Amino acid sequence: MSGPRLVQPEMDPRGVPAPAPASGEACGELLVRFGGEPPADPLSDSAWKLERPAAWLRPPAARWKGYSLRRVRAEPWALWLLGDPAPGGADADRLVSDVAAGRRPARDLNGSLLLLGWNAAERRWHAWTDRFGTIHAYHAESSRGAALGTRFGSVAAAASSRRLDAEALCGFLACGFFPADRTFFDDARILRPSSHYVFDERGARVSEERYAAWQRAPDSRRSMADTAEELAELLGRVLSEQTTTGRVAIPISGGLDSRTTVALLTAAGEPASERFWAYTYGYTGDSVETAIGRRVAAERGLPVRSLVVGQYLFDRLEDVLDAVEGFQDVTQTRQAAVADLLSSDADSVVAAHWGDVWLDDMGAGHAGESRAALADHAFHKVRKRGREWLLREIAAPMTAGEDPEAVAARFVASELARVGELGDADFEVKAFKTDQWSFRWTAASLRAYRLGAFPKLPFYDTRVSDFFATVPTSYVAGRALQLELLRRFAPDLARVTWQAFGTDLFRVRHWDTWMLPWRAARKAGRLLRRPPAAPERNWEIQFSGAGRARLEERLLAPGLRLHGLVAPARIRALLADFDAAPLEAGRGYTVSMLLTLGAWLERHGG
Repeated sequence: MSGPRLVQPEMDPRGVPAPAPASGEACGELLVRFGGEPPADPLSDSAWKLERPAAWLRPPAARWKGYSLRRVRAEPWALWLLGDPAPGGADADRLVSDVAAGRRPARDLNGSLLLLGWNAAERRWHAWTDRFGTIHAYHAESSRGAALGTRFGSVAAAASSRRLDAEALCGFLACGFFPADRTFFDDARILRPSSHYVFDERGARVSEERYAAWQRAPDSRRSMADTAEELAELLGRVLSEQTTTGRVAIPISGGLDSRTTVALLTAAGEPASERFWAYTYGYTGDSVETAIGRRVAAERGLPVRSLVVGQYLFDRLEDVLDAVEGFQDVTQTRQAAVADLLSSDADSVVAAHWGDVWLDDMGAGHAGESRAALADHAFHKVRKRGREWLLREIAAPMTAGEDPEAVAARFVASELARVGELGDADFEVKAFKTDQWSFRWTAASLRAYRLGAFPKLPFYDTRVSDFFATVPTSYVAGRALQLELLRRFAPDLARVTWQAFGTDLFRVRHWDTWMLPWRAARKAGRLLRRPPAAPERNWEIQFSGAGRARLEERLLAPGLRLHGLVAPARIRALLADFDAAPLEAGRGYTVSMLLTLGAWLERHGG
């Protein structure tokens, strides 16, 4: 295998090779095919382009924005940086060349990014994931060869033997995301967060190292008020850096995280930037979520578009499946419903994901003192209601008599142990959820934004996460710190109803005292009126009416690969129970995951 052609680098005053300028383009997908060409993809008309020595790039597609791409050349390195390095840090080209050469620690990488590099001197490939693994990359190695890339389908098609991983499926069906670094196939793995991988020129994994361990240093000397002020300043600076150019869409829900981003991106009584616009969506025209979102936007002068989520899923199932790669329940991706709007009128979208985790507690204070009790608590936090049918009908026959729920629980205990003992059980569960739920589930959801725009992730900036490592759990319990921030720095938005409680952020402090009679009267009024129950979950919309027939077609059409795992008669029985009582026994999750698995099998086999 020949090495890359590199120009002679210039030298800066320190005697360090200066990296060549970045190309400033976008990339839909990057694949390192060790000894061969990339596989043909009948679902894509985008052509592959080879960059020496073996990096194949494909441009973005009409329904896939892909990633920003920077090329950096610095002898003996050829580097490809995908994603968005934090603009508040050092020059990105200099930083990545220094990280590759060992002049700076990989912990200095900040942003949503993936760094791949070929070292011509040692003839090895290297990969660095960001702190939270927000851009997924996969490696597969089998008798068919080896591949490394940003799209699971291409990596698997190039180098997997396509044997389903029975143990991994136990975790996927129980929790809604794959555990550890496992995937659908037993010879294909995802690259973990905060990690540096090395592969030889044939694609064999040489080493894997985590470059940033979890740390915990709560500062209880800093008051709640001072902590809120520091957070507002830091998060506001990060948001400002992330939204300096282009048209920016700001989703607003009935919760607190999107409201916090609005509070810090705009100012009360001043016109919002003409580049900003907001959208909110619900499941009915009179949705409470939509009404709250419109009011939040109005308080800060943001133009707002309200959308009613309709039956988009089956028309766009292939797009959704491509976006989340089958690693998340396809009914969870409401982003797909707004993808066309984003594509037409936004360059980026502010995604306030994971704010709810940093800004709340995990309830581990009552979990018990033993490690086993904490692992049980962590498993309880991530396992899904509705898993039982999936584990019994699909996973159990594949696990040679072992209880599939026990297999899933063992994964959780192992991943919790990887976090280490931090002296704070609640933060340990939070770190576990970040390494697993965020990495395997939320990041898949974030990919769905790329159907229309580039997501900006303020709560995944390492400065923000490092700050939360210093915040005592007592400060965030019950959203106390976030409520303090909004009451002090955005009282206009604090007066808007919080959907979860039906009251504003000033009165919610009295929820369990003088508001008790109001709560009782409100509940009694609801019972007397008994209006038809409004849908609260996306699957209720997608599987109703005409969607019900399309669901059955996807699950029961003759010859489906899914029927090799579960008999059609068992699926018919499940659908009959679902029709009779869809909200019971978590059947919405059961059916949604069955659809996800079935659609994935039709696409990828196994």
